[in-house]
Amino acid sequence: MEQHNPELTYASDCPYIDLLWQGRIFLSNAVFKLIGKPSGIRFLWNVEKHILIIQPTDINDTDGFPVIGRDYVKNGSLCIGSITLINEIWSAMSDWDKTLRYRTVAKYNVQSNVAIFELKNAVASEIPRNVRGGRQNQKGRKKRI
Repeated sequence: MEQHNPELTYASDCPYIDLLWQGRIFLSNAVFKLIGKPSGIRFLWNVEKHILIIQPTDINDTDGFPVIGRDYVKNGSLCIGSITLINEIWSAMSDWDKTLRYRTVAKYNVQSNVAIFELKNAVASEIPRNVRGGRQNQKGRKKRI
């Protein structure tokens, strides 16, 4: 049964990912801390078990995604675009709504040093106005231009 929450909040040390139909995956900073702050990551998708695994790798790994610079530290999360992976996930998760985001928290495998996300446990919520990840502007603070 799909759970629905209009706005999800998690502690800053909670390793979670958000999946959006538009081809974007947001990874919280805590995911990177969990797997040792790698210079690159690789996604492993198990379609039968509905499990997405994030494995640390080198920045030069041709099958991986580089984790570069201060962007993810500054914004609280890193956005990775992968339309192919998102299409595969949405095909397997047939009851997922394309207008919602899906968030799930990692389990950590110490021996393999991987973050494991069971997508069948993902919680659906509205897509926030701040769809690029990170923290929304607090009231009273001026936005930098």
